[in-house]
Amino acid sequence: MTTPDSDRSHHPLLGAQEGIWTGHQLDTSSPAYNTAEYVVIEGPVDVDLFEAALRRAVEETEALHCVFAADDEGRPQQVDTPVPEWRLHTADVSEAPDPHAAALRWIGADIARPVDLARGPLFGHALFRLAADRCLWYHRVHHIALDGFGLSLVARRVADVYTSLAANTAAGPSGFGTLASVREEEAAYRTSEQFARDRDHWTRRYADRPEVATPAGRSALPAASFHRDAADLDAGTTAALRATARALSVSWSEVLLAVTAAHLHRATGAPETVLSVPAMGRFGSVSLRVPAMVRNVLPLRLTVGADDSLRTLVAAVSREVRSALPHQRYRYEQIRRDLRLVGGGRRLSGPGVNIMPFAYDLRFAGHRSTVHNVSAGPVDDLAFNVYDRSEGTTLRFAVDANPDLYTAAEVAGHRRALFDLLTEAVAEPDQPLGSLPSASAAAHATPVRVLEGDPLPAPPLPVLSLIADHAARRGSAVAVEEGDRSIGYAELFGEAHRTAQLLAGRGVRRGDLVAVALPRGIEAVTVLLGIMVAGAVYCPLDPTAPADRSAALLSSAAPDLVITTKPYAHLFPDRAVLLLDGRPDTAPEHPPLSAPGAGEIAYVLHTSGSTGQPKGVEIGHGALAHFVAGARLRYGVNRTDRVLQFAPLHFDTSIEEIFLTLCSGATLVIRPQDMTDSVPRFLSECERLGISVLDLPTAYWHELAYALATGAGALPGTVHTVVIGGEAALPERAARWRKAVGSSVRLLNTYGPTEGTVVATVADLHDAALAADDTPVGRPLPGSRVAVVDGELYLLGPALADGYRNRPEETAGRFVPLECLPGSPRAYRTGDLVELGEDGLLRYFGRADDEFKISGHRVQPAEVESALLSHPGIGDAAVVGQVLPGGTRRLTAHLVPAGPRPQVSAVRDHLRARLPAPMIPTSLTFLTRLPRTASGKTDRAALLARLPSLTGGTGRTGRGLTSEAAVTGVWRQVLASGELTAHDDVFERGAQSLQAIQAANRLASELGREVKVAWLFQYATPAALAAFLDTEAPVPDSPAGSVLPPSLAADTELAPEIHPGAGTASWPPRRVLLTGATGFVGTHLLAQLLRCTDAEVVCAVRAESPEKALARVHSAPEAFGLALPPNEHHRVTALPADLSLPRLGMTEDQLSELESTVDAIIHNGAAVSVVRDYTTLRPANTDSTRCLLRLAAPRGIPVHYVSTLSVGPPRALREEFDETFIPAHEGLRYGYQQTKWASERLLQQAAERGLPVTVHRLGRVVGPIAAGTVNRQDFLWTVLRAGVPAGIVPDLFAQESWTPADRVAAEIVATGPGTRRPHAVVHHHAGTPVRQENLHRWLREYGYEVETLPLDAWRERIPPDTEDAAAVLAFFDSLPQGPDGDLGLATVRADNVRESLAAAGGPLPSVHPAIDRAAFFRQLDHCVAIGALPAPSARSTAVSTDSP
Repeated sequence: MTTPDSDRSHHPLLGAQEGIWTGHQLDTSSPAYNTAEYVVIEGPVDVDLFEAALRRAVEETEALHCVFAADDEGRPQQVDTPVPEWRLHTADVSEAPDPHAAALRWIGADIARPVDLARGPLFGHALFRLAADRCLWYHRVHHIALDGFGLSLVARRVADVYTSLAANTAAGPSGFGTLASVREEEAAYRTSEQFARDRDHWTRRYADRPEVATPAGRSALPAASFHRDAADLDAGTTAALRATARALSVSWSEVLLAVTAAHLHRATGAPETVLSVPAMGRFGSVSLRVPAMVRNVLPLRLTVGADDSLRTLVAAVSREVRSALPHQRYRYEQIRRDLRLVGGGRRLSGPGVNIMPFAYDLRFAGHRSTVHNVSAGPVDDLAFNVYDRSEGTTLRFAVDANPDLYTAAEVAGHRRALFDLLTEAVAEPDQPLGSLPSASAAAHATPVRVLEGDPLPAPPLPVLSLIADHAARRGSAVAVEEGDRSIGYAELFGEAHRTAQLLAGRGVRRGDLVAVALPRGIEAVTVLLGIMVAGAVYCPLDPTAPADRSAALLSSAAPDLVITTKPYAHLFPDRAVLLLDGRPDTAPEHPPLSAPGAGEIAYVLHTSGSTGQPKGVEIGHGALAHFVAGARLRYGVNRTDRVLQFAPLHFDTSIEEIFLTLCSGATLVIRPQDMTDSVPRFLSECERLGISVLDLPTAYWHELAYALATGAGALPGTVHTVVIGGEAALPERAARWRKAVGSSVRLLNTYGPTEGTVVATVADLHDAALAADDTPVGRPLPGSRVAVVDGELYLLGPALADGYRNRPEETAGRFVPLECLPGSPRAYRTGDLVELGEDGLLRYFGRADDEFKISGHRVQPAEVESALLSHPGIGDAAVVGQVLPGGTRRLTAHLVPAGPRPQVSAVRDHLRARLPAPMIPTSLTFLTRLPRTASGKTDRAALLARLPSLTGGTGRTGRGLTSEAAVTGVWRQVLASGELTAHDDVFERGAQSLQAIQAANRLASELGREVKVAWLFQYATPAALAAFLDTEAPVPDSPAGSVLPPSLAADTELAPEIHPGAGTASWPPRRVLLTGATGFVGTHLLAQLLRCTDAEVVCAVRAESPEKALARVHSAPEAFGLALPPNEHHRVTALPADLSLPRLGMTEDQLSELESTVDAIIHNGAAVSVVRDYTTLRPANTDSTRCLLRLAAPRGIPVHYVSTLSVGPPRALREEFDETFIPAHEGLRYGYQQTKWASERLLQQAAERGLPVTVHRLGRVVGPIAAGTVNRQDFLWTVLRAGVPAGIVPDLFAQESWTPADRVAAEIVATGPGTRRPHAVVHHHAGTPVRQENLHRWLREYGYEVETLPLDAWRERIPPDTEDAAAVLAFFDSLPQGPDGDLGLATVRADNVRESLAAAGGPLPSVHPAIDRAAFFRQLDHCVAIGALPAPSARSTAVSTDSP
C-alpha cells in the first residue's frame, strides 16, 4: 500500500479524471468506479511466466504508479509513487462443479470492494485455472487511472510479453508514451483557438437545453452496482448488420446508434433523443499510445419519428457524428457547466451507447482468447455496451442499468426489444421503423417493475398436514388457550376430525360451503379445522352484524349449512343450521376423508364491493399453504411463542393468527372480551397472558403507539414481535413507537388485500436504517412477487385467490393476465398506488381509483393526519377529501382534542410549518371521537356524512350586491365556509395560493373588472378588500396617489390620557415583560436576559393555558439551536396572550398585575408578513404598542420597542438615515413597514410626554455566526429559497446590514433595560455591510449555478409554482407603483449603539462581527440540512473560506 508523500511529484488531474474524482467523492465507500474485464484463454498458462508478464506491464504503465488526494485547499492531485506492492491471486477451480461460475463468484466479491484513492493500489489481478487447457485472467482498475482503451493497451502488452517469455525471446519496449505528454497536450488545447471554437460549437448546439427523455422518466445518482443483461447477437444478424452498413456507406457503429435511438424513441415516445456516446478522443493525439484516462462523452442529438427508416435515421446519425467529432476534445463536464446543467437532476444527455469496435484478438503464446467485460464504470441511467468479438463473427451486447431506476426484468426487456428492432431494421433498411412488426409490441408496452421475495427453501406443505404433524409429534403441547381452558394439538386435531364426521352426517360434501357464525374461541378454531378436514369450504360471518348486512352475505355465499350457537340461531331462519352447543356427544362413523387438494377452495371471505354489495373471495388450499410458508419464514414464529388472536373470524387477519400459529406449533391465545376496554388494560392483559406476538389492526396500533409514547402504558417484556396491517401506518405514530419502544421489538408493517391471501408484502419498521417517520410496506413475502405497473401494484404468484364467488365478470376485471411480463402471468390488480424506493422497499400512496388532487398535488390523507397528530393538543385525527358542488376539491380534517380544544389558528400555524400549502385542510372540525368501523378502522364515510350539506348557496354573489357582500360570498364559495364573515382573515381560515387565484378570478367575473391576486394577499379580510376595491380605480395602470393607508393618521394619535404617572419602576428591573419570546430574535432576547440580568422574565405567548405557554417558551429555543440554562428556568413565567386581540387577550386583572409589577417592557412580538396589508397587521403590530404604552404610563415603565431599519427612507429620498424619529415618507410602501412606523410614531409622542421609550431598529438578523441558523420568515431568505433552485437571483440592493441574532439581543439588553438612561432611538447596524455582489459570488462558490438578473427580469423568469416564489411575487405586485431598481436604504448611522457600548465598558465590543464567506457558507449548510435549499451539485474550492 502507498500513501502520498510531500517529496513526490504532484500533478493536476486531467479533465477526464476531474469528473471521476468528483463522482467518487460523493460516496467513497462505493465501488461504482471499478472497471474490470476477464479474458478466457483457450490453452494452458504458465503461472510464473504470466505473473512475470503482468508485473512488467504494471511497471511500464505509469498511470498505475500513483494515488490521488486533495491538497490543503481541497484541490485534487495525482501523486506519483513507486510501483505499488500487489499480489496476483491464483486459484485452481477446475474441480468445482462449475469452474467458470466459481471464478465469477470471486470476481463479483472483488469488484464490489471500494478502492481507497489515497492509498492504492488502484488495480488488481487474478488468474484462475478452469481446466488443464483453459484459464481465466481477471484484471480490475479504478476508472480514474485507465479508460477502456487504456485497459486494452495494458492487456495487449501482457499478452505480448507473456508470448515472448514463453518463447524465451526478448519482449521489446512497450511503446507507451508518457503521462506528461498527455498533460502538456491538454494544457495547450485549453489555451488554443480550437478550444474556443469547440466551446462555441457545443453551446450553440445545446443552447435551448433540450429536454432529455429516458425510459425511467426520472433520474438518480449512480448506484454502487448495476443490473446487467448480456447476450451475443447471433452471427446471422451480425453479418446482416455489417452488410447493411456497407450498403449504406456508414460504419456498423453508426447503424447501432441509429437503432438504439429508435428503440429509445419507442420506449419514451419523445420526438428527440440525446445519446451519451463515449469517445476515445485519441486519434491524432499523443494519448493514442498512453494507458490513461482520457475518454470523453459526446452528446448526440437526434430527432426520431415513426416514419423514419433505418436509412434516413442513419444519415441523420452520420451528420450528427461528423459534426461532433471535430469538437470531441471539449470535455462533456465543461459543456454541462457552460450550459448550467449541473445538479438538481439537470441532464445534458440520456442513455449511453458505448461501442468498442477495437477487437482485442489477444493471443497468449499462440492460444486464442475471448474478452468479457465485467464493469464499464458507474451507470446513471441506461447504458448499451457493444463489444466486437475477436473472431469478428458476433457482437456482444451488455445492457447495464441503474438499479434505482430499472428492474432486472426491465433491463432484459430493453435488450430483447433492441435485438428485435435491430434484426428487423437491418433486414429492411428502407421500411419505416413504425411499421416494423416489433413496433406494435412496443406501442403496447407498459412500464413495469417486478419485485420478488426470497425463495422458499422447499415446496409449501398443506396447513392440515403441518397441524397434523404437531398433533402426532407434540400432541400434549397447548394449541389454543381461552381463559382457564386450553386444548392440546392432539385433542384439537381429534375434535376437528369429529366435526368433519358431524358435517358428513349432515350431508356436507366436498366443496360445499359452510357458514360459521361464532365468536372467537376454542370451538371456533376447532370448527374451522373440521370444515377443512371435511373437504368443505368455510365462510365466517359476523354474528353481530346488522340484519341487512347478514342477509346480503348469506345471499352472496349461499351456504349449504350454517354453524352457530343458540343465541344466534334466529338470524338464520331459512337455513340449515348446526348448533354447536346442541350437537350430539358422538358423531356417526363415516369413511376416512381424503385431504383436500391444493386446487380446492379452503375458505371464502367477504369484502366490500364497488357496487355496494359484498363480494366473496375464494381462497384455495394451495394459496393458503403458500402464504403460511412465506409468513413463517418472514415472521419467525416458533413453537415457544404465544400469539394473541385479536381479530374476529370474518377478518382475514384471523387467518394469519390462527393458521400461522398452529402451523408453527405455537400457542394461540384467545383475546378476552373486555381486553380492549382501554390500552393500559390491554397491555396488562398481554403481560398476564405472556403474549410474545401481537397481530393488530393498524388503527388499534396507532392508539397503542400513542399510549406508549405518552407514558400511559408499557409494552410487556414478553412481546418480541408486533405485526400490524389493515390500513396505512401513520408516520407520526411510527416515530412515536420508535422513540418509545426502540428497535428491540420487531415491528412488521404488512400490506395485502384479501384477494392476495392475507399478506403480500412486509416491512421491518424496527429497522434502524429507516427514517423515524418512514412507513414502507416493504417487500413481497418469500415465494411471492409483485409488479408495479404505471404506479399501480399487481400481485402475482400462487397465493392469489381463485376469484370472486359467483361473479365471473368482476373476477375477470380484477384477476388479469399481465401481458407486459413474459408469459402473461395471472395477476391481481389491487388498485393501490405504490412507489418502489431506492432501498428496494414499496411505499403505499393511496388508491388508483380514488385519487385526490388539489392544485395538481396528489394528497395522501395519512401524511396530513401525521402532521396533525404531532400537535400536542390533538389526540386523534382523520382527513377526508371532499368534492364540492361545482368541482371544488378540499381537504377536511376531523379532530379529537387531547385536552382543551386548541385554537384553529394555532393548528393551521402548526400545519403550515410542516406541510406544503395544498395539504393544509380547509375545514377543521372538532369531535369527541372519530367514528370506527366494526374492524376498528376509521369510518371515513361517516365523517363525510357528518359534514354539512354544501351547495351553490354557500355564498351569495351577483351584480346587485355591495362589494363587501360580493367578496364575502365569493370567499365563502371558494372556502366552502358558510359561516365566514366580512371581518374574518381568509388566510387564517385556510386559504392558500390556489384559493386566492380562484377567488380573484370569480371576483373579476362578478365585478366586471380586473382583480389582482396580490390584492387578495394584501387585503386579507373581505371587508378590507372590498374597501380597497371601492376606492381603487378599475383601470389597471392608473397613477397611484399616496401610498399611506387612509387610517394611518388616526391610528398614530396617542390618547391624551397616556402620560407619565406618579409611580416609578425599579432599576435595575426586577421583572421584565417580553413579547415575541418564541420567535427568532425573541428566543435570543430571552436567553440574554437570563444570562445578563437577575430579573424575572414574563413571556407573553399565544397559548390556551399557562402550561402550554410555558411549554412553547421552553421548546422554541431548540428550533434555533438554543437551550435555556436549566438553573434559570425558575425565572421564566409564561403568560397566555394574543397581541392581535384587545387588551392583548388578557383580563383587566392580569393587565393590572403587570402594570404594578413589571419594571421594563421589551416589545419584540409582531405579525410578520411581506404581503399582508396594513389593516390586517395593525392589531398585532400597532394596537398592541398602544396597549403596552397604556400599561407602562402610570409607573413610567421603560418601553423598549423592537422595530426595523426598513422604516427608513430609501436612498432616493435621503442620503443618511439618522438615529431619530422620522416623519412619514413615500418609502413606506407595504403593510409590515407601515405598522412599524405607526408604532414608532406612538412611541415618539410618548417620549415627548416624558415616558422612557427606546426604539431599537434592526437590520437583517441572521443566526449566530458559529451556528449558521437563519430566520425562515426573513424576506431575503425567502427570495433565495425561490431563486436558487431556479438558478436565478435578483438584483435587490448594493449592500445591507446583517447582524447575528445573539449579537443584536446582547445589544438590545445592554442599550435598553441594561442602562439607566438609554437613547430614544438606537440603530443596531453592522459596521461592515454585506455587499450583494459578494453574496451572489459566495452562492456560486458554494456550488450553486445562479445568474444575477435585474429585478423585473427576475420576476418574469422565476417559476411562480412554489409558496416562496408566490409570496415574493405577491409582495412586489402589492407595491403601489412597483419597486425601484435599488431597494437599499439611505446610509445608516449607528452612533448611539457604539457610544453606549463603549461607555458601559462591558464585555460586549463596540465593533460588530463581520458576516464573511465562511459565515454565509454555514448559513447555507443549515438551509441544506433542513431542506430549505437543495444541496449544491458541487462545491468550489478555488477560494479560501477566509475570503471576504
